[in-house]
Amino acid sequence: MARVRYTTTLDEDLLHIAKHKASLLEGSYGANEIIEQALRFYFRNASVTVWEKSINTKDDNKDKHFQKLILRSNRLILETVQDRTIIKEYDKEAVSPKSLKNGGWSKVWDISKLMTY
Repeated sequence: MARVRYTTTLDEDLLHIAKHKASLLEGSYGANEIIEQALRFYFRNASVTVWEKSINTKDDNKDKHFQKLILRSNRLILETVQDRTIIKEYDKEAVSPKSLKNGGWSKVWDISKLMTY
């Protein structure tokens, strides 16, 4: 893809975050690459819509069972979720990649795998 010069103003905090992210990567990446990848990610997912539908019975607790429908341009994903629990305070070590793998979990999605630096 051809590169073109484009001048704009950008929120200073976003620029600092992009520069910091670039500094963490191996190689000579700059904030521009981070911003370009963020735009690619945005446009790749801009047409994705997610719908949810409660499948509770009258004996169920409030909104814990539901179906999730994810519509993408090239596929449809239907998930049935039996329980959604949100935990705000938790042990970060208990959910480290090593602990999760040891517990039988498999990573199925990671934004960093989508970003090709």
